[in-house]
Amino acid sequence: MRPSTIAITLVLATASARAQPSPQAQAKQHFKLGKAMQDAGKYDDAVAQYRAAYDLDRRPEMLFNIAQVYRLGNHKQEAVDYYQQYLAAQPDGTGAREARQWVAELTRQIEADKPLPSEPTKPEPPPSVPPSSPPPRSEPEPGALTVTRSSPQLRIAGLATAGAGAIGLGFGVVFGIKARSAADTITSHQGPWTLDERHTFEDGQRANRTMIIGYVAGGALVAIGGVLYYLGARTHVVPVTGVRTAGLAVQGRF
Repeated sequence: MRPSTIAITLVLATASARAQPSPQAQAKQHFKLGKAMQDAGKYDDAVAQYRAAYDLDRRPEMLFNIAQVYRLGNHKQEAVDYYQQYLAAQPDGTGAREARQWVAELTRQIEADKPLPSEPTKPEPPPSVPPSSPPPRSEPEPGALTVTRSSPQLRIAGLATAGAGAIGLGFGVVFGIKARSAADTITSHQGPWTLDERHTFEDGQRANRTMIIGYVAGGALVAIGGVLYYLGARTHVVPVTGVRTAGLAVQGRF
């Protein structure tokens, strides 16, 4: 090889070496591309550019950027892994507080997204074996009777209600006598009414109204008491028959 050719080759090699960018410059270029992809919402492409930048220049901050893009792309577990790598490299870095918050939140979301454990399948019960013969029928004892007594509570309630009605009727009788007396006094009067006679007339009207109320309420209570007493004392005879017996059952109806 000629000396001039050797010199030209050395010059070209030196120029080529000077034109080759440093790893830091290449990492910076990948970082710019990753940031542009992140802003455009292309998170998978952004991850590729950020990881290429980290391979060339292993700055811990790039781990935080990779975690952020994974989180935005809804890759929760990968984001947690890179946040934790960043915290291991820079526990007091500028993004450490935010990284810890996202680790806690994404871990909670990952646990919430896990499917619930399925319930164990219960074994089917063995088929029931029918009895070889039906159980023997129980027959009623000879001469057995079913007896239900009448209700004393209803009879007592009927008597009490009728007694209250009788008291009401008594009030009606008393006030009726008072009203009749007032009516006789007013009817026999001739000439202008005095103040006492007007009071007698008003008392007679009140007594007449009270008499009507006493008769109506007392009569209704007496009737209700009679019905209750009748229902409490009423009995019903039902024939009872069996295989070997026959009889009567007495039941109260109310």
